[in-house]
Amino acid sequence: MQLQTALHLTIWLCLGIGVSAKIKVNFLNQPADIIYNYLSGTFEVTMMAKIGEYVRGEPQSHLKVERLAVKLDSGRDFGVPVTARLSTDGTVAQLVFECRSWRKCLQVREQINLNPAKVQRAIEFTLTGHSDTGFFNLHVRAPESAPAQYAVEFQRNFDRIISFAQNWDTYVKGFGNSDIRLGNYWMGLKRLSSLTKDRSCKLIFEAMKFDGTAQRGIFKDFQVRGEDENFKLRVGDAEPGNPMYMMKNHDNAQFSTFDRDNDKWSADCSGYHGKTGWWYHDGCHNHNPNGIIAEKDFPNKDACYNYCSSWTKQDKRVCWRATRLSFICA
Repeated sequence: MQLQTALHLTIWLCLGIGVSAKIKVNFLNQPADIIYNYLSGTFEVTMMAKIGEYVRGEPQSHLKVERLAVKLDSGRDFGVPVTARLSTDGTVAQLVFECRSWRKCLQVREQINLNPAKVQRAIEFTLTGHSDTGFFNLHVRAPESAPAQYAVEFQRNFDRIISFAQNWDTYVKGFGNSDIRLGNYWMGLKRLSSLTKDRSCKLIFEAMKFDGTAQRGIFKDFQVRGEDENFKLRVGDAEPGNPMYMMKNHDNAQFSTFDRDNDKWSADCSGYHGKTGWWYHDGCHNHNPNGIIAEKDFPNKDACYNYCSSWTKQDKRVCWRATRLSFICA
């Protein structure tokens, strides 16, 4: 059953300097959807929404929603956690019901589709940092101000639908879904460089093994240099407890693709690894999140080497079924 009526939630945000901005969260007239999140290994019910036009005055202008959180009315909730994802341009939101199992997701979707007004009654959005409310949801700022400290995603490798076997120009420009929908994504080296090369950033490396084990590592001093240096990677020391610590071996590696061999191996690392692009070093890689996702795990872990995989002294070779890379800057 499809949603028959779009839901409109309008929030007035006081910016603290005598200017108000009117933001409308408009859930689209389409059915709630059930998806499988490959990183968490669970099912989710999702609803898409548009963040409406602002009504704003001078001197503030070009405000952008950067964070969207959710508060549920405990007496009207859906029995599952609810979060929100926001597109990079701040115009599209995805409400996520974290029901985990397929059966529970079916129940949640049926509740939504039979009574869409329940979402409007149960969910509250408010302004991050507003002194008059106990719950903070939305964070707005003018882009001229100092950059916010929040993670920016630049890579997702979940499936085989969009291949990472791309040429140099495509890796420079980027490919895949740039919004919050699941699917393979590469931001683009040119933009990634412009966002990190002159800033103090950290790399956040997330992956999931075929057995469902999640791995997460954070590295200091992350930068991607300019095209004149073939988008050289700079990555510093791993923070304590980091299972991906051997990413440090990729420091100072230039980016390589099958048509632009910049690695220091005697042969062609990209060609050897499914024509996928990466910061290959003189032994090709310790971690290769852009590699092709294997259809299944291998009893002989050495077979993982040509796929999306990792190598550490503890785990030896490991196949990954999903990866996500992001960065956060001071």
